Amino acid sequence: MNNSTLQESKSMGRGWLLGFALAWLAAPAAWAQTQIRAINTSQQAGVEVVRIELSEPLAAVPTGFTLQTPPRIAIDLPGVVNAIGRSEVDINQGNLRSAKVAQAGDRARIVLNLRQASNYTAKLEGSALVLVLSATAPTAQAPGEPVHFAQSQNAAPQPLRDIDFRRGADGTGRVIVNLPSTQVGVDIQQQGQGLVVEFLRSSLPENLRRKIDVTDFGTPVQMITTTQTGDRVRMVVEPKGSWEHSAYQSDNQFVLEVRPLKVDPNKLTQGPGYSGDKLSLNFQNIEVRALLQVIADFTNFNVVTSDTVTGNVTLRLKDVPWDQALDIIMQAKGLGLKKAGNVLWIAPKEELAAKEKLDLESKAAIAQLEPVRTQSFQLNYVKAEDLAKGLTGQSTGSGGGGSSGGSGGGTRILSTRGSVIFEPRTNQLFVSDIPSKLEEIQAMIA
Repeated sequence: MNNSTLQESKSMGRGWLLGFALAWLAAPAAWAQTQIRAINTSQQAGVEVVRIELSEPLAAVPTGFTLQTPPRIAIDLPGVVNAIGRSEVDINQGNLRSAKVAQAGDRARIVLNLRQASNYTAKLEGSALVLVLSATAPTAQAPGEPVHFAQSQNAAPQPLRDIDFRRGADGTGRVIVNLPSTQVGVDIQQQGQGLVVEFLRSSLPENLRRKIDVTDFGTPVQMITTTQTGDRVRMVVEPKGSWEHSAYQSDNQFVLEVRPLKVDPNKLTQGPGYSGDKLSLNFQNIEVRALLQVIADFTNFNVVTSDTVTGNVTLRLKDVPWDQALDIIMQAKGLGLKKAGNVLWIAPKEELAAKEKLDLESKAAIAQLEPVRTQSFQLNYVKAEDLAKGLTGQSTGSGGGGSSGGSGGGTRILSTRGSVIFEPRTNQLFVSDIPSKLEEIQAMIA
């Protein structure tokens, strides 16, 4: 072998070694991700326990949410990949049907399919995540049984900031409490015909220790009484008539909604305007975009979020329809939506308004460029004169054989370039306008 061939072989060898080294160095980026090794289940003291074995310990207990219909528990694991070799694990034990693992970008989502809706608690044990399902999961809260809306995490009592009441457009009464932080625990309990809300480890300033008469607002809520009881604040809400309630928290604002139930004997199911499947959410300081994606994952809609949607939110919802949950998020962050088929485009309200204005201006500009055509219309059941004046926004009753403008205060149907002439003897209209307006008039006459 000559020297040139030897040098070439050495060069090629170094190239292969360099390429292998680069590939080996790049691979750990993927290998370094925490992996799901196994999903094991057992029953302890009559409750189901799910143990998710991971390759590395998690830094914190991951967030999750529950669905009422169909009954599910979903847990998101950021920076985790599925390494169990399948996407579904059949369980069929107690309240558990199966567990599904879905990969979405850099996160894994574990969905527990249940037989009955259930709450859960989560904890970390070494490199494992342990989920303990509730012993019972009633579909409806029994009267007098407290609902633990949020667990208290503040060490010392903190003062509530404000208590307010507002009326919704549908007659809903909203009790709004501004909390000192997102760490305040809340219990909700129905007692007799009233609702009792307790804010745990909280204090009530003197100016908020009062009884508020809200009868004049025209909602089911009549009276709100707030007092200090030990280390908690006790609020008694007194409604009347047929009603139902729900609660949610957005950042530091807790809202209790009391809605009137309008009983319709011909309606099979009674309830408010929201009709989505109920879910429960508990997220601390989650990105708004990620929260919108969570809701999109459990609906039949595709959600497109504008790049200008930013920021984080703390949100707690208890058995709230998903469409109301979406409404709450958008109200909290000043967002709006436009619906097109099964696609929801979500953006700041100002951005939507600006785009709508731009669309209208574009349509107006296109209308100015469209050619004007003339078309005749034979009328049978309406006077040509009356219709001609209606097209130009004029009131009927004045004579004439043609018009291109209106001064009667009505709504003009013709474009700014359109005109109309009527022939009373043959009851015909001769309209000159852009094609889109001629089609609109044709559809109106047909």
